[in-house]
This record gives sequence, structure tokens and C-alpha cells, in this order.
Amino acid sequence: MTLSTPVKALVGVLTLLVFLFPVGFFLLWALMFFPMFIGEASPDFPFQAFDTVFAVAFPLMCLFTVAMYGLIAFYVTHAIKNQGASDVVRIVALLAVFFLPYLGMPFYYIVFILMPKPPSWAMKPQLAGS
Repeated sequence: MTLSTPVKALVGVLTLLVFLFPVGFFLLWALMFFPMFIGEASPDFPFQAFDTVFAVAFPLMCLFTVAMYGLIAFYVTHAIKNQGASDVVRIVALLAVFFLPYLGMPFYYIVFILMPKPPSWAMKPQLAGS
């Protein structure tokens, strides 16, 4: 399955967002408590801070979830149609996409989408030599 350059770029950006969003969400959550540490928290601090973080984080989390499920569907479809790849590597990559998407998606993207020719260990034995 060949992809055009704009589609590769779009999938790469979405995969990068899937990789970086949990880190950003954790930092946003941690920054919510920053005023408490420097002593400038208002009396209604926890509730006010939670409302602010929730107002920003909830819509982003909804978009993140839609992007995550869309990328899972894309990677499953791409792996099924990728007949040149080794069956073992495809199965391991799909399991990683389902159970460890933060590692599996970037791995599959780099090995099978970004590289013009995947490495020989990822290809079927009869196709690896050519």
C-alpha cells in the first residue's frame, strides 16, 4: 500500500500527537498545582484550577480519542494490506498498536511508512533479498 507524501505527513503528525499528548496532558495537570507551591493559591484554589484545566483538557481529550481510534483503524488497515512485510512483524506491530499505542504507532510508522524501503528483517524472506 503506497501513500502520497501529504498523507504520510498527516499520519506522521497525528502519530506524533498521539505520542506527545499524554506528556502534555500530564504537564497541564501538574501545572494546575503550581500556584499552591509558590503560595499564591486562592481559597477556592482546587475547584477553580480544576475548572480551568477541565475546560481546556476535556475538548482536547475528545479530539485525542477520535484521532487515536482513527489511527488504530488506519494502522490495522495498512498492516493487513502490507503483504510485503513479514507476518511475524505485522502481528507484533499490530499487537503493539493495540496494547502499547504510544510505542507501536511510531514504530510502525517509521519502519513501514516513513522509510522508502523497510529493513530486511521486517520483510518476507523471499522479498528481503531483492
